[in-house]
Amino acid sequence: MTALVLGLALAVPAWAQTAVELKKELLPKIKKAQADGKDLGVAAKEYEEGDKAMKDGLQEEAVDHFKKAKAAMPADAK
Repeated sequence: MTALVLGLALAVPAWAQTAVELKKELLPKIKKAQADGKDLGVAAKEYEEGDKAMKDGLQEEAVDHFKKAKAAMPADAK
């Protein structure tokens, strides 16, 4: 019973976006903004950090960085 409760407590909510989903959402927006010559500043840096964390197997850290990148995107690039 304890294992079941612990397992449910650690489960990721179904509505939470994964690092892969966030990356797939952000990549085309970032590429388009870069092609348009927009300076993404913090958004680009957070995206790169998220990509690195994902490659290192740090999924939660990658999600945090991708969410920060999404929030930092210029309004006209969202």
